[in-house]
Amino acid sequence: MHPQLRAWAQLVRVPNTLTACADVLAGFTLVAGAWWQIPGIATSLILVSVASICLYWAGMVLNDVNDVEVDRAQRRNGPLVLGHIPVGRARTAGWVLLISGVALAGLAAFLLPSPDSSAPLWIVLLLAALLAIAILAYDSSLKAKPIGPLLMGLCRGLNLLVGVSLGACLNWPAELDWPSIVFATVGHVSFVAGITLAARREGILQQSPVRLLASWSVSFFGVVMIALCSRWSVGRELRLEPNTLFPLLVGLLALPWLRRAIVSIHAPGIGTLVPAIKQAILTIIFLDAALALQYGGNLPGLIVCGLAIPTLALSRIFRVT
Repeated sequence: MHPQLRAWAQLVRVPNTLTACADVLAGFTLVAGAWWQIPGIATSLILVSVASICLYWAGMVLNDVNDVEVDRAQRRNGPLVLGHIPVGRARTAGWVLLISGVALAGLAAFLLPSPDSSAPLWIVLLLAALLAIAILAYDSSLKAKPIGPLLMGLCRGLNLLVGVSLGACLNWPAELDWPSIVFATVGHVSFVAGITLAARREGILQQSPVRLLASWSVSFFGVVMIALCSRWSVGRELRLEPNTLFPLLVGLLALPWLRRAIVSIHAPGIGTLVPAIKQAILTIIFLDAALALQYGGNLPGLIVCGLAIPTLALSRIFRVT
């Protein structure tokens, strides 16, 4: 691979890219259901997925731009610190990606196949803009504040809601399944906030078991919320029994992460924490796949779950965190 291309791939954390797509596709399926039967829907789904990627990449780039002086002081070998990519060029790319992501999300709504004339297509654009604002907030000095992990979790929750809003516009004026939407969104916010909290001192040799226990407990709460999201679903065709089979599926999918999280608490250190963080990031795709299966059927579930294959392959080549 060309060194410059490799540097950009590392800057945007390319292995994690498809976790953003998984969020937005899960959110769409949460409302739209069996969307593969809708003619012409592929265009909007591709556009909103690319929009999600652009916004995710923008967040990664602008995060490193904001932290470049700290990274230099701590001698972290990132593309900006090593001079492989000029900081000014990275900043410009980050803003272009941010604006493009918002615009593409709006275009995805505009190109929905036969939406109701009263459908509020603008809500997709609004949520994408709010996501962009949340990204900028996290990539500022707020990241180091106590609110930082919550902001990162909010970015994930808003990404899911961009997909939810797109599905709502498609089905407008059908009544929304608010219990499922609220539980799934809070679950995503909590799970990612916990990961962010655990990763805050990733480079420190001696990790605090108490801090890790608190961090992973926040993530575990997110898993529980997702497992319960279809428990109070109203008027929906669900694929798995919401009180037993679906929570069991979510629990099994989260089990590899939970095992690594427990190990990182009992034997705190970089050697146990980094694998736990990597597994947690991969688990985002599996949790989204469970949601897609529950609300959309086998095909959406398999499509989202399949995103784990390139994610795993890329994580063997590029740095995840």
